[in-house]
Amino acid sequence: MDLHTLDDCINGLKKARDVCSSQLDIGALKELDGAIARLEMLREHPRNTAEAAMLTVRVLQGIAAVVRITTDLSDFL
Repeated sequence: MDLHTLDDCINGLKKARDVCSSQLDIGALKELDGAIARLEMLREHPRNTAEAAMLTVRVLQGIAAVVRITTDLSDFL
């Protein structure tokens, strides 16, 4: 994962966390914060591609959770 993509993922997750933090439960927030922290660590100290691939999957799962929550909220409105 190149640094530009990594920065975009980190910034996107931070924005999603800030916007949806009131709708997320503690577990989801901790998972999201953990993924952000690991991505920032990966940006500071590049590691092997296997760890980057694992983090990519976790980031996509986090984004999917945020999309699911916002979609559920729009159904209620």
